[in-house]
Amino acid sequence: MTSYSLRRLLSALGAALVVLSLGCAKKDITPIEEILREEEAAALEEPAYLLRPGDFLGIDFAADDALDFDAPITPSGTITLPMAGEIPAAGMTVGALAALVTEEMSPYLQDSTASVLIKGLEHRFIFVIGEVKNPGGIETRGGMTVTAALAEAGGVEASGRPSSVMVVRTTGVEQPLAFKVDITKVLSGRDMSQDVMLRDNDVVYVPKSVIGQVDEFVELFFTRIAPLQLSYLRGYDMTHLKDSAWRF
Repeated sequence: MTSYSLRRLLSALGAALVVLSLGCAKKDITPIEEILREEEAAALEEPAYLLRPGDFLGIDFAADDALDFDAPITPSGTITLPMAGEIPAAGMTVGALAALVTEEMSPYLQDSTASVLIKGLEHRFIFVIGEVKNPGGIETRGGMTVTAALAEAGGVEASGRPSSVMVVRTTGVEQPLAFKVDITKVLSGRDMSQDVMLRDNDVVYVPKSVIGQVDEFVELFFTRIAPLQLSYLRGYDMTHLKDSAWRF
């Protein structure tokens, strides 16, 4: 994972811990019904995709295939055209950029009509933590649902609670949005709407089940707390056995 990706992971985990450190109180958890309504409204009003630095583009010219070329959008948000030089690209739609390329190349070509194709998207991540086999960042190339993210993370551990998976959405560092989904309903086919589409930098947290919490306590007790108590109990057993033998 790159240092940039690591910074994203730490930032996302920090936002998750802000919510989790508050105990995920009910007032901090948005009902899943409200999230689904927001997702439906957002889909209806979804704007055209805006290009970003790191996206990889194909520029094709109608007049001559020999002029076609591929170009990444630079960190400064530009691409470089033959003859015309550097032009802005980040923040534009594919159609707007195609029109700009056509305009910029018109002094050099009789027919400068151009089309723009997205051949690769900027690296984007969501993060899965908690009781999964491989916690960490997962690179996405478009939409990914909660179950798909969990599958990418190796699945939920036996100690996890899939009925109470928490999604933390960082709409702003100071005000993360948290909502709970029940993956058992998705896996059983009872409620597929629970399999919410994730966004860039979402954090999926799988808490421990009651059994997982008990297992954790048992491990903690017998590896860190128990030695002194066990020594005492062994001593008690030996004394008890000795007294019992004496009585016989």
